Amino acid sequence: MFRDIIVGLLVLFLFSMLPAPDTLAEAYRIGPEDVLSVKFWQDNSLDATVKVTQDGKISLDIIGEVEAVGLTTSELEREIVRQMSRYNKAISQAVVRVVEYGSQKVYISGQVLNPGKYTFEQIPDLWTLINEAGGVSESGDLTRVVIIRGGEQAGEVEVVNVARMVAEGRISELPKVRAGETIELSRTPAGLPARTIGEQPEAKNIFYVTGAVRNPGAMTLDLNTDILDAIALVGGPTDNADMKNVKIVSKDGYGTQLVKLDLTRYGTAGIPGRYILRPEDNVIVPVKSGGLLGMGSLADLLTLLGGVSTAVLIYTSLSSDGR
Repeated sequence: MFRDIIVGLLVLFLFSMLPAPDTLAEAYRIGPEDVLSVKFWQDNSLDATVKVTQDGKISLDIIGEVEAVGLTTSELEREIVRQMSRYNKAISQAVVRVVEYGSQKVYISGQVLNPGKYTFEQIPDLWTLINEAGGVSESGDLTRVVIIRGGEQAGEVEVVNVARMVAEGRISELPKVRAGETIELSRTPAGLPARTIGEQPEAKNIFYVTGAVRNPGAMTLDLNTDILDAIALVGGPTDNADMKNVKIVSKDGYGTQLVKLDLTRYGTAGIPGRYILRPEDNVIVPVKSGGLLGMGSLADLLTLLGGVSTAVLIYTSLSSDGR
């Protein structure tokens, strides 16, 4: 008998040493726009579902406004009971639950199946957020997912190649998304169906120079190679090169872009600023007499493109530019 009492006292002592539930893990702190359920065991007529205002308060019958923002549910329960017991001594217990985490909201828009506002107790990683919105649509581009920052970084934009990071098993390295921020999934160029995660294209580490240069073709791209380096590496321009109208077809992550440079000014005055080549940039040096699309020959064009489909793309870009 005496032994059982000692064991019982020891168990009670050990339980008393355990941390309170709120300290076992970092408890959720109530925020503005959260929706709370408040229940009173002794008097159900006082039960209420309330929304936390922007100034951080809730309003309850009898006691009026109560400060809620920054408290855990356990802390708010104790504060409600403290104030309520002034008017009704029978009230000794309240239960507060978060019904909707309105302060922890993220907006997901663009090429997902179910765009809209999503709320969470804890905001998950970027890949989970995209899947919460139904996943990417057929024309969504996971290689350039845009995060529009909020808070102290309001207005800042971060572009993330989610496809690559997921394919490489680096989900934990995805940028953290915070409350109030927006995720925008871009449309693939021309709205074409997106590839699967494992088939996302990877730019080759080469560049092309064609047209009025001495040795047109593809070259390996070294770090910090600029436009003048590129032309020098293929033997320099020919005598009939039109250096005032050099064009660069570039894949910059937002589709295919056409850049025009006057290299007579670039070489003498540094205008415009130094252009550093990107993987798979296509440098086109036209001839002064015009030629075929400002290039020396059709063979040069096909050498540059490595395929008829890309040739059509560049033909369309340059034709539009020349209108």
